[in-house]
Amino acid sequence: MSNTEKFTPDDIKQAVEDMKKIKPEYASMLELYEKIFSAQESSKNELKLDEFIIPADRLKLKIDEQFPLLTIQEFKYDAVEASKLFSEICSILIEGDNELSSTVKKIAELAGEKKIDVEKLFSSFINEDESAFDDIEKAHEIDKQALAFIVFNSLKPSFSVFSRNAAKNLEKTGVWEKGYCPVCGSSPEISLFEENGKRFMVCGFCGHKWPSKRIYCPFCENSDHETLSYIEIEGEEEHRADVCEKCKMYIKTTDVKKTTRLIYPPLEYQATPYIDLMIEELGYTSGNIKND
Repeated sequence: MSNTEKFTPDDIKQAVEDMKKIKPEYASMLELYEKIFSAQESSKNELKLDEFIIPADRLKLKIDEQFPLLTIQEFKYDAVEASKLFSEICSILIEGDNELSSTVKKIAELAGEKKIDVEKLFSSFINEDESAFDDIEKAHEIDKQALAFIVFNSLKPSFSVFSRNAAKNLEKTGVWEKGYCPVCGSSPEISLFEENGKRFMVCGFCGHKWPSKRIYCPFCENSDHETLSYIEIEGEEEHRADVCEKCKMYIKTTDVKKTTRLIYPPLEYQATPYIDLMIEELGYTSGNIKND
């Protein structure tokens, strides 16, 4: 159950170029994410994180009771590398000249003047403490959602690598039968159908990928085929939305078998906002709201 897939900036570039051919109207957004994703993948190579080892008795309890391996608060991160990435992401967003640019420019200036303590924000984020973000929003009239977006994406390489290392503890523990991530307990942001019809979920927080039942809602654990279905996206064989009539939630799905493109899950999620609009208009809610 370990998440062993690794991607290079060249992989990201190829994935974005392929996606731009399908959705040229999203070219500027895709190019922006290409820079962010490439910076994140490069950052993973510089991280200094302690190896995670869980005692055998605790691991057995977690698996027997189907509890996630870790709480989010237990995740480790490289504050120095995350701070560098914070500055880099700010520069990318400022140069992108979009609706976020002016806000991000102000954030970068405040961080440079030490009026924003970036490392304190990292700690607040991982401890799910919004007060530091609220204080900055009130004091400097900055959208805290924009600030949280930068903080999360600065920490994400650490979360991904730490999760990958922690997941090694799960390799011989059998099948995970829950819809939430076996490493951190977060909801999946996307599902994938791969070779031999196998379905996988990809965590929206730590990026861990784990096998799942084919006919299954990860948000309410419904497996009744009469109340589970999918909505195809016109003109796109590989994209669809799996919907649940029991909880009225949906998850975006990519069928890897139906495309020759390199699939980079975070890109598949971010490059398909039109699917969210379409499905939400039909009365369904994204199960990934916490990480959106």
